[in-house]
Amino acid sequence: MSKTRKKKRKKTNILLGFVCILLAVLLGFILVTNYKTEQEESKHLSEIAGAQQNGIEDYEAVKKHADELEKTASEDTEDTDDSKSKNDKEKSAETEADTDNKENTDQAEDTTKETAAASGIVCWGDDLINGEESATYSYMAVLQKLLTDNGYNLPVINKTLQGGGTLSMMKMAGVSDETLQGYITKHQQAANGAQLNVTETGIRDLTEEQTTRNDTDCIPVIFMGYYGGWNHDPAELGEQQEQILNTFPDKSRFIVVGTRPMDSSVSSDTLDQVLSQKWGEHYISLANVTAQPSATYEAQQAMAEAVLQKLQELNYISKG
Repeated sequence: MSKTRKKKRKKTNILLGFVCILLAVLLGFILVTNYKTEQEESKHLSEIAGAQQNGIEDYEAVKKHADELEKTASEDTEDTDDSKSKNDKEKSAETEADTDNKENTDQAEDTTKETAAASGIVCWGDDLINGEESATYSYMAVLQKLLTDNGYNLPVINKTLQGGGTLSMMKMAGVSDETLQGYITKHQQAANGAQLNVTETGIRDLTEEQTTRNDTDCIPVIFMGYYGGWNHDPAELGEQQEQILNTFPDKSRFIVVGTRPMDSSVSSDTLDQVLSQKWGEHYISLANVTAQPSATYEAQQAMAEAVLQKLQELNYISKG
């Protein structure tokens, strides 16, 4: 082989060797790069997997927390409903108890009312007809007969005072001496030295029998003022009627009858205007039930009938 050809082959071999080295370096570089890429990809995949796992755990934690809240809310709602139901039941029970108590109270009041009405009728004040005639013709005697004839088994008690003034009537009822003296002083001051009728300043001497009270459980019929004692002032007469009414334990059941005074110092219209306003449905005007003078048999009959009608109208009495 020629020398020139050997040189060419040598150069070719060196070139190939160099190329091989480059290829080997390139291959190594590729391998290293692939390795790093794989490592990074693996790391990235691990991170993704970890993130997914954390996400699942977070989701489960959140879901668990939401479930707990829902359960708590449900328990609170049940407790509220139970509490509301309990309160409603308690309120209902209280309402029923109040209703029962009210019914029992109403029944007790009705029973008391019937008992008081059944004990009798007591007439306080003036008796315009006396002596033997009184037993037949006074309004008390007529009222007793009317009650009996109409099936009412009720006694009529007489606490009237023949010819007496209202001061003596209050004394008989047990009104205090201090109160009575107050009226007397008031009358004397109003008179300003003028002479007064004895009924305006004097009080009758009363017996033990007259001042003994056996009528406080009866329904009072107060008919007073004909003989004076109230300073010709209808408002004062109303006060004095109230003084007698206040001696009764039960002040809700009563009747007041009004008539003009004997001396005509006050008209029936003036008297009725004041007393009807004070006593309302409890008041009877004698002038409205009869045109006869108060002391006549006819007037006493008319008053007895009006009293019976008022007792029935106000449901104060019952038969049996």
